[in-house]
Amino acid sequence: MTSKNVQKEKLAVDRCMKHLEVVNVEPKVRQLISMYLTSIYREAYEEGYQDGEKNVQMQSEETMVFK
Repeated sequence: MTSKNVQKEKLAVDRCMKHLEVVNVEPKVRQLISMYLTSIYREAYEEGYQDGEKNVQMQSEETMVFK
């Protein structure tokens, strides 16, 4: 992940943590949620990256066929 994506991840998790504080969620529960959100964010990023790579590959193959 790039530093820009890590910053976005941190902002998203921090925003959620602030909401959980407002509704008085216990610190241990907030910690678990934070770890879970980080995991989900990274998985989604990897899936998006892999999908993007597949699309680029498919487009280059289509370009080769039409030449």
